[in-house]
Amino acid sequence: MKKIIYFLKWNFTDIAPYNKRMIAYFVIGLAVTLGLQSSDWFFITPILIFADLTQDIIRSRYQEFKKEQTDIIETLKK
Repeated sequence: MKKIIYFLKWNFTDIAPYNKRMIAYFVIGLAVTLGLQSSDWFFITPILIFADLTQDIIRSRYQEFKKEQTDIIETLKK
């Protein structure tokens, strides 16, 4: 049993944060479904994944925008 727990811990140490979040969303959806005794609530998983992806895209685009604005300001200072 100790080897199995060590293997699971080892398996999740190098996993990307993005994949950890997706697994967490799946587990949350499964827990809500089992907790409420209804399979109708599993739709929460794709909603969480969609919200995460949307937030990630918006954050990435905003970082690109800030970098572009900083580059423009640096160019105008010269």
